[in-house]
Amino acid sequence: MWTAILLIAAISALLVWSMHKLRYFSSRGVRTFPPFPLLGNLTAVTFGRENFVDTVAAGYEAFSDQRYFGLYQYHVPTLVPRDPELLRQIMVRDFNSFTDRGIHYGADCDPLFGKNIFMLQGSKWRETRNALTPTFSGARMRCMAPLMDECARAATAHLKTTVKSITEIDTNELITACVNDVIASCAFGSGVNTHAEPQNLIYRLGQTAAIQHTTQIMKFFGYENFPSFMKLSGMKIIPSDAAEQFNALFKSALEARRQRQVVRPDFIQTLVDAGRGKLKQGTTDNNENKEEANNHNWTKKFTDDDLVAQAVLFYVAGLDTTSNLISFFLYEMAMNPEVQKKLQEELDSVPDSDSTKDLYERIQSMEYLDMTISEVLRLWPLAGTYDRRSTATYDFGPTAEGSKHHLVAEAGIHIWIPAFCLHRDPRYWELPERCVPERFSPSRRADIVPYTYLPFGTGPRACIGSRFAVLTAKIVLARLLREFEVSRSARTPAPQRLAPRAFVLRPAQGFFLNIRPRHAVTEGQKP
Repeated sequence: MWTAILLIAAISALLVWSMHKLRYFSSRGVRTFPPFPLLGNLTAVTFGRENFVDTVAAGYEAFSDQRYFGLYQYHVPTLVPRDPELLRQIMVRDFNSFTDRGIHYGADCDPLFGKNIFMLQGSKWRETRNALTPTFSGARMRCMAPLMDECARAATAHLKTTVKSITEIDTNELITACVNDVIASCAFGSGVNTHAEPQNLIYRLGQTAAIQHTTQIMKFFGYENFPSFMKLSGMKIIPSDAAEQFNALFKSALEARRQRQVVRPDFIQTLVDAGRGKLKQGTTDNNENKEEANNHNWTKKFTDDDLVAQAVLFYVAGLDTTSNLISFFLYEMAMNPEVQKKLQEELDSVPDSDSTKDLYERIQSMEYLDMTISEVLRLWPLAGTYDRRSTATYDFGPTAEGSKHHLVAEAGIHIWIPAFCLHRDPRYWELPERCVPERFSPSRRADIVPYTYLPFGTGPRACIGSRFAVLTAKIVLARLLREFEVSRSARTPAPQRLAPRAFVLRPAQGFFLNIRPRHAVTEGQKP
C-alpha cells in the first residue's frame, strides 16, 4: 500500500514539475500549442506519427500573425522566428549572442562525435571553424572535382550495364552508393566502388552512423532534457565498435600521407599539407591560397582524435544530405519533364571530355544547372530547420506588430530556424510548390527577400561543406542526365506524400522513378 502511495506521489510531483516547466511561453505572452506533460509538443514525433518538420510547419501556419512563436522539445522552450528581419539579427547581426548550436553532445558523452565542429562551442568552435574553412575553398574543390567525377562515372557505368530500356528503380540506392564513394575518396582517401562492392567497410560503417531515423534524433533530445540519465546509460550516436573502426581507418590513411606513401587532392592531404605549411601547387585563386597560408600551422593545435572527429562528421553529415539533394533533384526532373529537357539541352551544349583538366570550369559554367540546383534546394532544403542557442540575455522584441508582449529571454534559449517553411511561404514565393528554376536566374536573384532562402543556413554558423555538396551534386547529375532520362513510375510518390523523415528530408517509401537511356528517346524507340 505504501509503495503505491509513494509511486502516486512521485508521479504527481513529476507532473507538477513538468507543467511548471511548460509554462515558460504562456507566462511571457508567447503563442504556442498546448504542451503535453513530459513530452511538450513532440508527442506525435516521439511515437512516429508525425515528422519533426511537420510540427514546426503546423506552428508556422497557425501563428502566421506572429513574429515568432514557441514550441517545447520535451521541457526545453524553443523559439521559432518567422520574421526575416529577426532571423537576420539572430544569424548575422547579433551572432555573438547565438554562437552555439541548440543541440549539444559533448566529448564526455561520446569522445568521437562530441569533438566535431557541429557540436563544439565558444572559442573551440571558432578556432576549429577558422582552421577547417580553407579545406572547402574553391581551390580545394577544384582539386577534388576529378575524384568526384571518377565516382560519378562509376555510377553511370553501373547504370549502363543494368538499364537497357525503361526500368523502375529506387534512385536513392544508386545515389547513396555514389555519394558514399565520393566522400570515402575525398574524406578518407579510400577508392571504393559501392556498386561493385555493396558491403565495403566504409559503406557499412556509414549505415550505422547515419542520422536519419527517429531513434537517433531522440538521443539528441534525450541529452538536452535528461543528460545525467543519458550519460549513465552510455548511449552514443555512433556505436563504439563503429567509432573504433572509423578511428583506425582515418588514422591509418593520415599516417600514410605523413610518410608520403600516397598523395591525393583530398581532405586528408589538405590536413597534412596544412600541417607542413605546404600549399597545393597550381591553384589559381590567390586569395584562397593566402587564406590557407594564414592557417598553415593549425593542425599543430589539434590531436589526431580531433581530426578524426571532423572527418567522421564530414562523412555522416555529407552522406545523407548530398544524396538527398541529388535524389530530390531527379525526382523534380521526373515531375517536371520540361525542366529536365531544358537542362539536358544545356548539358548537350557543353562539350564533354575525358580530361579532368577543365572539369571544374565546365561544371561552373552551366548556368541552368546552377539555377535548378538552387530551386531544388528551395523546395527540399538539406535540413528542415537549423538550430541555435542563445549565449546571453536577448530581447526578441514584440511577439507581433503592435503587441504589448515582449520576450526578453535569458541565455540558453533554443532557436529553431524554419527553413522549410520559409522556402514555401507564398508571401515570399509565387507558386511556392512549383519547381521554377528561373527564380534563380541572374536577373531575378535580387528579387529574393533576404533571409527567406536558407538552404545551408547563413552567417558564421552556415554549413561549412555547402560547396562540397553542391559541386558533388552538379558533377553526378551532369554525368547521369547526359546519358539517362527520368520519369514518373507507378510508385513515384505525389508531392503531398513526400513526408520528410527525421531532420533530413526524405520520403519514407523511397525515390522510385523510371529511368531509361536517352538514346532510346533520340532514336525514336518506345518504352
